[in-house]
Amino acid sequence: MQALNGAILCIAWIVGLLSTAHPYSWLGLIGLGLGLMGMRVISLRVPWPLLYPWRRGPRVAFWLLALACALFASLYFSVRTPTPGSRDISRIVPEVSRSLVTVTGKVETMPRLTRSQTVQFQLQALKLEAKPTQKTVRGLLYVSLPPKQGQKLHPGQRVEVSGYLYKPRRSATPQGFDFEDYLTRSGIFAGLRGKTVTVKQSGGTWGGWAVRQRIVRSHARFLGPEKGALVSAMVLGHRRVDLPFNLRNRFVKVGLAHTLAASGFHVSIILAGLLKVTGRLSSRTQLISGLIGLIIFIFLSGFEPSVSRAVLMGMAGLAAVTANRKLNPVGVLLVVAVGLLVIQPQWIWDLGFQLSFLATLGLIVTVPPLTQKLDWLPPAISSLFAVPIAAMLWTLPLQLYQFGIAPIYCLLANICTTPLLILLTAGGFCSGIVAVMWPLAGGLLAWLLAIPTQGLIWLVTQISLLPGASLTLGTLSIWQLVLLYGLLVSAWLLPVWKQRLPLLITLALGIIILPIWHYQVYRFQITIFDRATPPMMVIQQPGSTLVLNSGDRNTASQTLVPFLQRQGIDQVDLALATDLRSRWRDGWPALLQQVSLKKLIPISLTNNTALQEQLLGSQVQPGKLRFLQVGEQLVQDQTQISVLRHQPTLLQFTINQQNWLMVSGRYQGLLPWLQTTQVPSPQVLWWSTKVDLEAIHHLQPQVLILTSRNIDAESLSQLERRISKVYWTPRDGAVQWTRDRGFESTFPLSENPASPL
Repeated sequence: MQALNGAILCIAWIVGLLSTAHPYSWLGLIGLGLGLMGMRVISLRVPWPLLYPWRRGPRVAFWLLALACALFASLYFSVRTPTPGSRDISRIVPEVSRSLVTVTGKVETMPRLTRSQTVQFQLQALKLEAKPTQKTVRGLLYVSLPPKQGQKLHPGQRVEVSGYLYKPRRSATPQGFDFEDYLTRSGIFAGLRGKTVTVKQSGGTWGGWAVRQRIVRSHARFLGPEKGALVSAMVLGHRRVDLPFNLRNRFVKVGLAHTLAASGFHVSIILAGLLKVTGRLSSRTQLISGLIGLIIFIFLSGFEPSVSRAVLMGMAGLAAVTANRKLNPVGVLLVVAVGLLVIQPQWIWDLGFQLSFLATLGLIVTVPPLTQKLDWLPPAISSLFAVPIAAMLWTLPLQLYQFGIAPIYCLLANICTTPLLILLTAGGFCSGIVAVMWPLAGGLLAWLLAIPTQGLIWLVTQISLLPGASLTLGTLSIWQLVLLYGLLVSAWLLPVWKQRLPLLITLALGIIILPIWHYQVYRFQITIFDRATPPMMVIQQPGSTLVLNSGDRNTASQTLVPFLQRQGIDQVDLALATDLRSRWRDGWPALLQQVSLKKLIPISLTNNTALQEQLLGSQVQPGKLRFLQVGEQLVQDQTQISVLRHQPTLLQFTINQQNWLMVSGRYQGLLPWLQTTQVPSPQVLWWSTKVDLEAIHHLQPQVLILTSRNIDAESLSQLERRISKVYWTPRDGAVQWTRDRGFESTFPLSENPASPL
């Protein structure tokens, strides 16, 4: 009973922290607590067999204590949420956001290369210079620099960075990455787009960063940049190593992302190797050597959430093994999780921590019954199947909730690569330790891993190239997530479900597939992104998808592709390109790496041979690439598109019996043309160029969507007085239209300033 009570209190703490996702969820906690207490009371008065476990369970007073624990956890999270201090540099951002500033501070983290090909690091701000003022400031800054500027930076240096301050925003795209929340969890409330950096004090030359760099350089010297980075990432974690993004994407695509993040997989390999080596020594020696190995590992990989969880559980398991005692692994997992969440409650929303916790729980509770079901196989092979299946079952719902993608060949990839992963993890750890003391010897040891590393890369690449390597389903709703984990917990704890696994699997598939099928069949949604050049839109109709412009390479890969994947779209039926300059052409190949494209139609005065050459060899067949001229019309299911004019580009969309008009490009000469040409007044006007009040008034739209940032407060106010609905995407975020709800913006108006200034 004591173990059950302890588990309930741990779960109450975790549920209380999870309830902070919604501001009024404390009411739900109270309702849940009262419901549990009510079940206890009813079980004592109603002789119903299904309620017998409640009679033997905790009393009402204990359920009241669990409710108090959950409510306190919710309050504790709010108290521990970082907030900017009175001298935090973020408070000065509104005053200097458009001015070039110089910030003096201390480098806190090792610079890392981002997908945008910039170098980012954290800077502890000390002084701000913005002519003609100079202020003493405090607080962390998220700094980005051109790659060449950040090459020689390391923690401990005192530097001066010149650039432009900004406040991070939440994602302007529905379900997009919340950059503001991500930085807030680290206590960062402002960013700096740096242009130049000057080192004022070199700082120390030794520390954790220096040890890691020593290992990375040793591996890279003897294995080459790509293979060396991979081996280093398997020891230090991908957050400590600049692993090539194309290689990382391949591992993620086949379901091997956990091998690049220092976690329980690596801890188990290290502990198994140490116990094997010290097997003939005393238990005390085994315990000490194991603890030393784990301490070295967490020192190298850093105190990340998933690493901390894995190391603490490894220490508990090591102590039990060396003392020859049995351990309740689920209880240890709950205690470790709660202990870490007491120290840092913000980790409850760290995806790595969530996946690590769920994967470990799956291994504990699902591997034994799976192994029994596979008893017709040799034990080594049955465990080789059972471990990835169990981890996948418990992490897949969360992956679908977050990303909407399921790796089809995850099981195949794990089975094929496990021997190589064990060899490279153990070999990389040993060579890394030796490289710290003697880089040449460590590099020579790493050189022995060249063939296995190349073999692993080849295997992952071949699996990622298989047809349908990942299944794009779309993100799950919160109720689907809760039901799926409810089924998993039921299969674990309730004997009645253990005997009905086919029914359980059918229910789980129904929970996932039926809502997604209904959404795909009946959806009609238009999304206009917060982009002015080029304007971007996605039209989702029953049976087809239309995309207008892809943006540059970064926008396509970091905004458009994730949006399509979260919507369950892996094929675009029609794509239109209104801007054919080289920067905007680069987005289409980036899109085609993740999404298939049936037809691409550039809207241009002349054929663009550069675009044709760039798309040569992609899924777009030469016969499917043509150019749309003025006066031509396209029909894509329920959407009709007409080109009215070039320079500026005027596109007319007839959607759901509504007339939409898009204006982009150079606006000079537009008003005289409108006055001499019969253009029907649109219900919706999408203006993506410099604002021309007279032209907008002439068109008399019912709804106006502005994606241009070049508008003053007075003009915006005037438009809002004359037009019933005005959306300005730099303020309101992306704008969506659906048949049922009409127009909605990503940000409610109350959360944004009324003025663009």
